[in-house]
Amino acid sequence: MYWRFFFSLFFCTFCVFDVLSPAVCPSVAAADIKESSDGIDSSVTKPLFDEVSKLVKMFYPNAKVSQVGTKIHFEFKAAPQISTRTHLTVIGPKQGGILGDVEVKKGSSTIHEQIQNEYYYQTILLAPYSAHHDCHLQVKLSYPPETSPDFVDRFKGVIKDFDDSLPAAPKVAGQKENSSTDVDVSASSAISTTVSASAAPIIPVLPQASQVFQKPKDTQRKLFFWKAKRGSDVVYLLGTIHAAPSTLYPLPREIESAFDSSRCLLVEVNIEKAKIDPEKIQQLVNTSGKYTAPDKLSKHLSPGTKRVFEAYLSWAGESWAMYEQYKPWYTRELISVPRRGELSKMKKAYGIDLHFLQKAAAQKKPVEDFETVEFQLALDSKLSEDVQDKLLQVTLLELKDTERTMASIFDAWKSGDMEKMEKVAVHESVDNPDLIPFTMALLNNRNVAMAAKIDPFLKTKGSPLFVAVGSAHMVGESGLVNLLKKKGFEVEQVTVVPVEQKAR
Repeated sequence: MYWRFFFSLFFCTFCVFDVLSPAVCPSVAAADIKESSDGIDSSVTKPLFDEVSKLVKMFYPNAKVSQVGTKIHFEFKAAPQISTRTHLTVIGPKQGGILGDVEVKKGSSTIHEQIQNEYYYQTILLAPYSAHHDCHLQVKLSYPPETSPDFVDRFKGVIKDFDDSLPAAPKVAGQKENSSTDVDVSASSAISTTVSASAAPIIPVLPQASQVFQKPKDTQRKLFFWKAKRGSDVVYLLGTIHAAPSTLYPLPREIESAFDSSRCLLVEVNIEKAKIDPEKIQQLVNTSGKYTAPDKLSKHLSPGTKRVFEAYLSWAGESWAMYEQYKPWYTRELISVPRRGELSKMKKAYGIDLHFLQKAAAQKKPVEDFETVEFQLALDSKLSEDVQDKLLQVTLLELKDTERTMASIFDAWKSGDMEKMEKVAVHESVDNPDLIPFTMALLNNRNVAMAAKIDPFLKTKGSPLFVAVGSAHMVGESGLVNLLKKKGFEVEQVTVVPVEQKAR
């Protein structure tokens, strides 16, 4: 529904994030690293720790920084949380927080550079080695996704260059200066980027704002937009994004021109029309979204979903009492979505549907909708309790990975890549067969119903029609593009043609 967070609106589907590894706590990290028990003079570590402390205080002025011997620890907004992997209580940073430890150890380490994910934050493990001093750093940095990339990059730079900050190594008797046999291995070259079979895989770094939202250059490329023609009938199909950044505009002229020439706009729900009945929605929630006391949510959730939900409550600072009266499908509607990082730039006001609804109003163009808000809300309530339970679990696990999936969404949309969009849209039912009924109800069945209404609208509204619905409704065997082909339409994906090529 349109008042949901843009992610569920965009696809009406959810993907499962596979928690790659257990939380990294001091005991776990220590068990993963082998080093000599020989100590190191704390004076050797002072220049490095001064740099670490200065950097942390620059980005987190209120952080607690403590140094004991050859160890330095810093934290801000760190608190006990439940690990969704081990189900144990671990210390992790909350939203806007940071947590880190750096220790100088004798000898080398068997650990490789890696990133481990634990629900709403991730942990970087580093162990650069200094051949000059025969020592390495044991580094653990945990941070939530909204953390400044500049801080993370600079922190990694200080760590990887730690050999330069150490005092000159004492000369070994008989050693020649600048000997060709000297070993000069810096931390930056010593860190391996290969993950061992037992280690968690490295997670790709998320694109920054300039990459995720950068407007494509005006070159020839496919759009997520189609022209369907059958005789004199023309139907334009635009896959939309229900919430977007302002940098998405202006839209390609091929799309805008097609809209201007159309007789009628067709959308999922015309949210600009004042026909949403709050009383009906409240009645639906009361009858199908709530338990009757003393029944409650915690009695119905599976053990796995309950553990994930408790982890979410711990992270969000919320309680069971806020949700106990609601069934899983409506609880999913109410959970707090963290608008971190680039998600804070996603606005419904910039949604493509709303853009054309407002444009239609300005042009006094007729608008028709395929569905109603009440219909969309009722879809989830009709799912079996087992599916509702699984869907709530998947939704909670997916929240931490929204930004990366969002990058995939925009990349597929901007490049007109149907195959990539389909993979993002429906892979959760492939990974979780229990969610196939959900995919059928929220995509396949609705697509068939929408396609069936095209011909009646052509008869009553005329041609061309401009259809603007969520992008997931366009792809796959049961997508609108394929369904119109089965109805006898010749469907062509529209391509952007640069102005200079048009002028030739």
